[in-house]
Amino acid sequence: MRTFVELLIRYIHLIAAIVWFGGVVFSTLIAMPIVRQNLPAQDLLEIHNRFRHWIRLMINMLLLTGGIVIFIVAWNSNMELKSEYMIYSGAKFAAFGLMALFWGLYSSLYRRHLEAAQPDSKIDVPRHINVFGYLTLFSGLIVFALALLLRN
Repeated sequence: MRTFVELLIRYIHLIAAIVWFGGVVFSTLIAMPIVRQNLPAQDLLEIHNRFRHWIRLMINMLLLTGGIVIFIVAWNSNMELKSEYMIYSGAKFAAFGLMALFWGLYSSLYRRHLEAAQPDSKIDVPRHINVFGYLTLFSGLIVFALALLLRN
């Protein structure tokens, strides 16, 4: 039973990471650039707000399950964590924090830009907003690389 619970928590953590990062990739690189050309600002704002709620849920799930995973690793090693594991975990947590920060900035600036636009107008997003989306993706790749290092 204990193994099942451990695997379930790790599975939930992985699925939340894939949904968040995949959603950011899809939103930043595919959906918003294409949809922006065809939909007015009001519809874009509605889509963005729906997506934001899912992202918040995934961030909270990642934080909760990530903490539980660290506890599971410590429990399985009799509460003796290697310093290398703790360094990689701290770096992963810091990169995750940067990822969440960049996503928050991108989401807030993008939403504010959509709210300020005329409801029926087409949107041209300034470059400084898109930079935060790309920084989110870059820091997400760092998180995944550190996660792979933690697996060994």
